[in-house]
Amino acid sequence: MRKLILCLALLFVGSLHAQTIKFTVEGVVQNPKSAKFAYLVSDAPVAGKPNLFLVRPMDGNHFQLSATSNLEGKLLREGFIFIDERGDITLAEVKLKIKQKVWFVGGSANLKKIFLEDVKLDIENPYNLESAKIISGGIYLQQSNDAMQAFKDRKLLAFVKQNDDSPIALNEVGNLVQFARVPGFFKRFDLSSLAELYGALSSRLQQTDEGKAIKKKIDEPLKK
Repeated sequence: MRKLILCLALLFVGSLHAQTIKFTVEGVVQNPKSAKFAYLVSDAPVAGKPNLFLVRPMDGNHFQLSATSNLEGKLLREGFIFIDERGDITLAEVKLKIKQKVWFVGGSANLKKIFLEDVKLDIENPYNLESAKIISGGIYLQQSNDAMQAFKDRKLLAFVKQNDDSPIALNEVGNLVQFARVPGFFKRFDLSSLAELYGALSSRLQQTDEGKAIKKKIDEPLKK
């Protein structure tokens, strides 16, 4: 009995740090032109783990990229997609383009930043994915778009309160740690400090490893 309990405990702990998710990223391309293949790339969330690289032929103006991925203890896993007429592009080739800054995730029109989740996109131009619209799914992708708009509107606290249990909200707080020492930075928004923004997160997020790490960074300037 003790061995059984120990095995179950080990499986439970392991599942917390090796959560596996299934996802499908779909796209409908209004004008596919010469594009024939869809790609998805996702760097491993933990160094030393395998990256994710998918390539699938398009079915007319539609593509579907389905896979199983490991979060490696993280709350989310990011990636990006692109469409091309070639079907032999390698991961090494993609990484080289990014390293040489020929491609920039979040800046190059042909790359669409996503999260590994179920999402279906409406794409007008296969070589300009940035303007792709969400048809269905894409909860985290939409929240990421909302977070960007909240930053522009100076309403970060309102966004976090509305999405207090979302990993996207936690990511936004983490992204702002670098501005913690900038005098008056947070007064531009609807909050007084980064600590106030962090406090708006759910207790569940605050108790995660990522949440605790962010809290530690927030508290560090106060100790000096």
